[in-house]
Amino acid sequence: MSRYLEEAADLLRKAAEAHEETVQKYICSSRQANEPRERLAREFATLAAIDKGLLPAEMVQDVLRAVTGRNGGA
Repeated sequence: MSRYLEEAADLLRKAAEAHEETVQKYICSSRQANEPRERLAREFATLAAIDKGLLPAEMVQDVLRAVTGRNGGA
């Protein structure tokens, strides 16, 4: 894994730890707690895809919109 991906993963880990501390401290509802967890999981999945040389799905959509000239509207 490149240094940049390592640093990004480290920041995501810190964000996840801070989130879990907040959840424990304030006893948030499960929905409030799970939304950031899911977002963090998606970010880790993005890093994993990049590390494996794959283009993450969101980036593929962005590239396709750029190539076809579509802004995502109907």
